[in-house]
Parts: sequence; structure tokens; C-alpha cells
Amino acid sequence: MDLQKRFATHALIITLLFNAALLALIVVVWGVQGSVPALLGTGLIVTLALWVALRQAARPLLRQAAGGSAAPEAVTPAPAPKPLPRPEHPYEAAAVQVLALLQRQGRLIDFLQEDLQAYDDAQIGAAVRSVHDGCKRALAEIADLEPVLDQAEGTRVTVEPGFDAHAIRLTGHVAGDPPFSGILQHRGWRLTRLELPEKLTADQTKIVAPAEVEVG
Repeated sequence: MDLQKRFATHALIITLLFNAALLALIVVVWGVQGSVPALLGTGLIVTLALWVALRQAARPLLRQAAGGSAAPEAVTPAPAPKPLPRPEHPYEAAAVQVLALLQRQGRLIDFLQEDLQAYDDAQIGAAVRSVHDGCKRALAEIADLEPVLDQAEGTRVTVEPGFDAHAIRLTGHVAGDPPFSGILQHRGWRLTRLELPEKLTADQTKIVAPAEVEVG
């Protein structure tokens, strides 16, 4: 049974009870026993009229309540967007290649990973010479470098307005606007050529130096 039918039934019962109580009160108070049939007919008419009036008055409210209590339509959630594939970092493979070349030519990774506390300065010096020679050859194979500033280190230089902050780093007491005058602590290096020997596959981008096993 819907909301409007339930209200109509309840309203009819309430109006009947109300009019029955009212008629009983009239009979008791005024003592009109001879007019009971007429009173019952009048009460029935009043009951029906009151019931119809209640239904008409409550119809807009019942419609609003029925509309508000209706179950909302199920909303299908939009599918979650698929995560974009993570692009391969173009510099990761290049870094692995450079490290692999320095290891292959100069054993740089072996030297840096070695605990030098057990060796004296003479032994370390001999090892450094070998590492230096091998790494220098490896670097010359793939890159050419030139100083950012041509002046000798330790000399006074002037940094003109509009200088490249990526190429020249100012230290010490820096205030105001250029030109700045100071002592050249390091000339810096600028890459003029870079030629990596090969393109690595996805399986090779984490291997700097393979393990070596002598079979015999």
C-alpha cells in the first residue's frame, strides 16, 4: 500500500472517531435522543466531507514526500583512468654507460668501493695512478671538455652583467648587482662532445659491471 492510500485510510478512521465522539457528546449534553437518526446522517455527511477535504489538502504534501522518499537512481561511477606508463628516463641509461666505461677502463667503481684503511699511502698512490690513467682514457673516448673560464686558478677575474648562473657559481660575500670581482677558485668544465658507445637494452640499464666467473 502506497503512502496516499495509507493516509486516506487513516484519515477516514480518524474522522469517523472524531464525529462519533462529537455526536455522543451532543446526545449526552443536549439530550436529543429522538433526533439520533438525523444526527447520524448529518455526522456521516460531515465525516465524508471532512475526509475528502483532508485528502485534497494533503495531496501536494504526500506527492512531495513520495518523491523525496523514492530511492535515488543508481549512478554508475566513472571508470578510474588507467595510469600512464612511466617513460624511461633518458639519462638513466647514459649514466650507467658512463659508469660502466669508467669501471672497465679504470676500475673506478672497484677503487671507490674499496676500504682504504688497510693500505698505506704508497699503496694508495700507486692504485690512484692506475685508476687515473684508465679513467682519463675512458673519458677521452666519449667526451671532450673545455674550461668555463680560461684564466688560471688563483687569479682575479671579473664576472660581467648577464653572466650564466649555471656556468658560474658565486661564493663568498655576494651583494648588489654585477659586475663582481673575485678570485677564481675553479675554472669549471663545459662539455663540448658526448658520444656514448652503444644503446643499452632494458635488462642492461642496472648493470654497471657484470660479475666475472672463470670456469675451469
